[in-house]
Amino acid sequence: MTTKTAHVFPQTGTDDTAARPDATAVDVGQALRIDVDGTIDTIDLTRAQDGSYGTAIGEAIGCRRYTITDVDAQTDMWIDDEGMPDLGDVEMVTATLNPLATLLLAEHREIYQPYFGVALFAGRDGERTTGLDAAHVMRLRTEAEAIASRPAHLEAFRQRVIAAVTRRA
Repeated sequence: MTTKTAHVFPQTGTDDTAARPDATAVDVGQALRIDVDGTIDTIDLTRAQDGSYGTAIGEAIGCRRYTITDVDAQTDMWIDDEGMPDLGDVEMVTATLNPLATLLLAEHREIYQPYFGVALFAGRDGERTTGLDAAHVMRLRTEAEAIASRPAHLEAFRQRVIAAVTRRA
């Protein structure tokens, strides 16, 4: 299991505590990060003094703007809103499509579109973002690994999306 840490102070957008000595981590939660290449990582998210995880999540998925999609009552999928390609650009669609995150989402609810860019699965308590506990991370990770263990299934999904985009272009 890979663990990466995303410690970001929202006021400065930097990991440098010297730049903001009064900024201290208040809480740490975990999230599951799925890259477009199918890499699955468990990461630590540090919630700063303002109580939000948004900046840390943005850094973890490499974006400034993101879309939040309900997975279930306790989980959200954060996805890079800037990662949405021009659907007329088949090459860009191919490069940014995230079939593993899309199919993991489909295990929990109906989906109406494929998702693009890096995805991050975090917890939710009502309207508040939370970290996932170890059992929740393990459940999502096990589901993602089961999907990833069927590469022909992932490739078939990828090819269907590319075929649809090609017809549209």
